[in-house]
Amino acid sequence: MLVYDNQEYTCIIRQLPDFVQRDQYGIPVIEPENIDISDINNGKWLINLSNATSGAKNRECKIVHCFAEDKMLWKKYNTPYRFLEQVSEYYAVASLDFSMDEEMVEAQLIGATFRNRWSGAFLQVHGKRAIPTVGWTTEKFYDITFSGLRDGGTFMISTMNVKEDGREQMFLRGYREMRKRFPHTKLVCVGNPLKGMDDDICYVKFYRESFGSWDRNPEKAFWQPGLFNWDGSAANLGGM
Repeated sequence: MLVYDNQEYTCIIRQLPDFVQRDQYGIPVIEPENIDISDINNGKWLINLSNATSGAKNRECKIVHCFAEDKMLWKKYNTPYRFLEQVSEYYAVASLDFSMDEEMVEAQLIGATFRNRWSGAFLQVHGKRAIPTVGWTTEKFYDITFSGLRDGGTFMISTMNVKEDGREQMFLRGYREMRKRFPHTKLVCVGNPLKGMDDDICYVKFYRESFGSWDRNPEKAFWQPGLFNWDGSAANLGGM
């Protein structure tokens, strides 16, 4: 029998502690967390996985989103402890958003959903705030693509390229189903809202905003937050 060290064993077996719940298909559950998203784009910022370095400034104010190419996501999935080290000091981290397509069969969607939820559960086990990244395809597979989730907390979704790819109606049907199944869950959406989406969502409308680039420009050293957050609540100006 081959003997593996802990990190190798984790990558092969994808074992998690017994207290991590499993949904149907054996998919791990990402538990809801109390994550403050009221001040996103006004003191708290999204940053793309590719730019989330361990030495970046203001990591405690940034949420790492994982809308990236699958080859990068596979690299993080196959080196989970390096991924954990990379994002350890960020405010929160979204689960890995592996591609889903309406041409995929059930087994492929189970695999993509499993990897997504496993990455979030792994982060939670190691003390990180994890936000489930949620995607879907057709009605036939909603039970798969919405598995491993609980109502409450926060989800992250994206409308990027939905119109361009002709998937707008499919997206909206899944969006409405998600809101029906998880009515008390807050949403962060990377991309512009589509007609038919609600206004109680935190939209990061421009992709460049999700890179947290406001703190890279020396001319913005005296950046001034707005008086109100996206949800209308009063901003904490921190003595400014």
